[in-house]
Amino acid sequence: MKKHLLFTLLGVLTCYSCSNSYDLLENDLELAKAATDYEASTRAIEEDTDSLKIETVADEETIQQLMDDYVTELMNRTSIAKEKVMRTVYSASDDVVGVFRVGTCGGYAELDVRIDTEDTRSKSKTEGSVGDSYVDSNGNVVLRFCLTEASQYYPGGVFLVKHINYNRTDFSFTYPSMKIIARYHDCDDKRPINDAWGTHPKYNSAKAISTGYTKIDNNVVLAWAFPDRRGVPSTMTSGQFGPKTRINYGVICGSPAGTMGKILFDDEDSSNKNWAKLYTGYTFTKDLASETLYGEYGLNTGKNTLYSITLNTNLDCFKNKNIYHPRMITAN
Repeated sequence: MKKHLLFTLLGVLTCYSCSNSYDLLENDLELAKAATDYEASTRAIEEDTDSLKIETVADEETIQQLMDDYVTELMNRTSIAKEKVMRTVYSASDDVVGVFRVGTCGGYAELDVRIDTEDTRSKSKTEGSVGDSYVDSNGNVVLRFCLTEASQYYPGGVFLVKHINYNRTDFSFTYPSMKIIARYHDCDDKRPINDAWGTHPKYNSAKAISTGYTKIDNNVVLAWAFPDRRGVPSTMTSGQFGPKTRINYGVICGSPAGTMGKILFDDEDSSNKNWAKLYTGYTFTKDLASETLYGEYGLNTGKNTLYSITLNTNLDCFKNKNIYHPRMITAN
């Protein structure tokens, strides 16, 4: 439309110049000036329009179909199918979970996950202390993890690279099942480049960590596991708590009061299809509402996603203000 209007304007001026050929040079200058003025005025209009970031949500049927497809694929995966049949935890002794990297992983393997968020005027950002995770120059979010023992207890959300229950069997919890938040991120529609890479021999690619609740392809489902609050022990030895080899690390915060930092994902603007589900072990519990703060899971849902992080570098937030760490007696 912009070009059509410009051509029409120039055409009128050109006809005028032809009817007054003796003044051709003067009219050429007028044509050039008219084109320049028009470009300047339309550019200003476009810039004003671009400043408005419009975000829309897909229809319920489309979102429901995506959720149904995810559940169908999930239930057909080997580890989950076996657990469902045996009604027990299916995991190996060398299983690992992801905790947020803070400085170094020591001797633990590393894992980076890149999420291609909205490209247009991206609002993705980090606030406060989130460890080594960051937003790159293109507005994409890079989560940096250390892969530590799944047999340990973590007072908050850890990243699942496969479907396992990371709670130790010898804790003798009344309610030993973990809670799982599966968060679907609708990534940028234009050639999304989601990826994962790392140093673990088994969990070092997007495909390798997409065998359980987490799934990475053109869009992403990030799965976070939390201990069941009703089963949190009152006492615990320091050897059971956190990575066996002492490193600084972070988890998804289980209490707004304990939040030390936040990571905002600017998910797809157009026809956004974000959703979130809560599971208890392998059992579906409920769909999480949109545009809602779930403080016990460190998650704000909606067209965009906000995760709350807490780090063990601040023991006051990490322990005293964390609902997954009440009255615990542990050594530092």
